[in-house]
Amino acid sequence: MLPVACNKGESELGVDLQDPYTFYNGVRDTVTLTAGTIFDDSLWTAGYDFGVIGDYQDEVFGEARATLYSQIGISSENGISLDNEVVFDSVVMTLVIDTVYPVVPDSTPVTFHLIVKQLAEPLRDSIYHATLSSHSLLEDDVCFFDGDVVYKADSIRVRMGESIYPVLRQNCTTEEFLERVKGMSLKLAEYSNKMMTIDLSATNTRLTLYYHTENVESLQYVFVINKEVGHSMYFQHDYTGKAMEAIANHTADSIAGGQRLYLEPLGGTRVRLNMQSFINRFKKEHPWAVVHYAELLLPVSSEGDTHKPVRILANKCFSNGPSVMITDANVISNPYTYSGYDGYFHREEGYYRLRVTRHLQELLRAGRDYGTELYIDARRSTPFRTVIKGTDTDDPVRVVFIYSEHTTQ
Repeated sequence: MLPVACNKGESELGVDLQDPYTFYNGVRDTVTLTAGTIFDDSLWTAGYDFGVIGDYQDEVFGEARATLYSQIGISSENGISLDNEVVFDSVVMTLVIDTVYPVVPDSTPVTFHLIVKQLAEPLRDSIYHATLSSHSLLEDDVCFFDGDVVYKADSIRVRMGESIYPVLRQNCTTEEFLERVKGMSLKLAEYSNKMMTIDLSATNTRLTLYYHTENVESLQYVFVINKEVGHSMYFQHDYTGKAMEAIANHTADSIAGGQRLYLEPLGGTRVRLNMQSFINRFKKEHPWAVVHYAELLLPVSSEGDTHKPVRILANKCFSNGPSVMITDANVISNPYTYSGYDGYFHREEGYYRLRVTRHLQELLRAGRDYGTELYIDARRSTPFRTVIKGTDTDDPVRVVFIYSEHTTQ
């Protein structure tokens, strides 16, 4: 007989199919925590790669409306020269669409009533505060477009009204053009109950002038309305008669999270968790414990779940106010695999899962929890919201973890 040995390395095939919660040995426990819904009253919206326009009316979250402001730039650093000898044929705005709401099957036509107006004041690069109407921009009486457009594939094309012709007919430097034109607002007609997310990073999101001269029959000039120029968004909410009304009106700092926790994008709401009481008890009873694995489970309520957000993220709060993503979020994850800690929705179990192993260990080591805040990923550009079950329900929001400990230091 001839002895044979094989040193082939281990394969990762099938690793994603196994729940990582089963990888570790030790004592299994559950964190008791407090939770509440707070107002997401401050968002930076200038220069974002996506912009959302439209509105929705929701039985749980009330009404929300989004407006996009965009500069109109020119594609030459040497200025622009469109004199009276240039004859305008048409101006077409192309918008590359990332998502539409409500969600429809691919290639299904959707009609939007779009309104585009000239701005009467320039864009400001500032922090957007959801509670301040002063962060909206004044519009001019000049309306570039007001009518229906049909979305079917990945973009829409809008033939602008002739009212935009004198606005674009300029002979000036690049800086002077931005000052004179100022920009435009994009919105949908009120009570559309539709939204669309515009991809401002796409090259094909543009404003194209088709024109001719006496000597040349067909010419075109591309005006820039994608990420190469400034953008900002303005969100409005009406929570009249809804659970969020008290925090929106500043008559309460938060909504108690015993039964429901509300996550809404577009300057809506986020959730704050606190584990201080658990930390105090656990450190006293298990001073030498080491956390091997921990995950935050966010069971979804039957309310507000028609279109679930793609992902929920978590930030760690500090005593001086600012927050940063939890340490575990540095782990790259794939939304199409069952990783168990990526923040995506687990349909079979009915909850979102986030790995918080390092985050929980950091809180235990410090002995102090200033809060963990949850918010919807891409909350500046998605309409999808959800309701999480509270801390006093039969399937509560919770952190489950596995630990071991030494009896002596």
